[in-house]
Amino acid sequence: MSITAKLLYYALKTSGIKKKHTLPESAFLEQVRKMNKNRGFYVPNNKKAIYQTHEVLGHKCLIVQTKETPAARAILYFFGGGMMLGPDKGDVDVVVRLADKTGCDIWFPKYPLCTDHCITETYEMVYECYKQMIGRYGAGNVSTCGFSSGGALAIGVAAYNNAQAQKLPQPRHIVAVSPGEVPWNDAERAVMQANNPKDVMVDYAFMEKVEKFERHGRDDVPDYMIHISKGDLSGVDHIHFVYSTDEVLYGAKQNFTDACETYGVKYTVRERSGMIHCYAMLPYFKEAKADFEEIARILTA
Repeated sequence: MSITAKLLYYALKTSGIKKKHTLPESAFLEQVRKMNKNRGFYVPNNKKAIYQTHEVLGHKCLIVQTKETPAARAILYFFGGGMMLGPDKGDVDVVVRLADKTGCDIWFPKYPLCTDHCITETYEMVYECYKQMIGRYGAGNVSTCGFSSGGALAIGVAAYNNAQAQKLPQPRHIVAVSPGEVPWNDAERAVMQANNPKDVMVDYAFMEKVEKFERHGRDDVPDYMIHISKGDLSGVDHIHFVYSTDEVLYGAKQNFTDACETYGVKYTVRERSGMIHCYAMLPYFKEAKADFEEIARILTA
């Protein structure tokens, strides 16, 4: 492990961020709301790219282009945060870097969070983004990519698409960095619990409480929105997974790859030991830079 990776690991370990997940529901929600006051929709004030603010179903979406005219291809990119935390400026910096590396336009929606919305509203908004992108860029020219809960959404868009009466073409590529889900079988729970002492960011306690927030009082939420690996992935060509073998959400990997096998979806898994959760989307140290480059290469192909 590189020195920078080790320093980041120990900095996060001593930060206390993981402890927030173990708070009672009301106290946890209070902490999340407090953190979200310093997060939200952000348009950079620089000339690294061309930025547009676009509204989708009443929610904002940042469109990043590297040229004045739209690119031939685009990426629908999702931030993480367990469906609870909003994006920060660092997320936008990564989006700009990915646009530069791939030459693709990137749509970065500030999707409805489950602090105030049911996850069905989240899916409605991001799918509308995807629909508009297919209309603008054409079939086979739109990929999805995301990290953590955003990685789950990158896969979930394909499952949501298959649940529609009139389906759209599936994404060109799906890149899911540390995608998670509410665990639904003993094997998944066992790996998550075994990795809990090694994960310095996510606590297994969060996996036990997040479903209530995602449902937001509703009992009619489709199962695949909560347990993404239960979704219908028919028609998807290839999913690229990136994981740290030491993170809690690594427990979901087997369910996702099993789902790929069930629906005849090609898949690759890139994994490293000792890395923090979603390390590849923090391309500022050796291991993350290498895997971020690989993600960019995939999305360019």
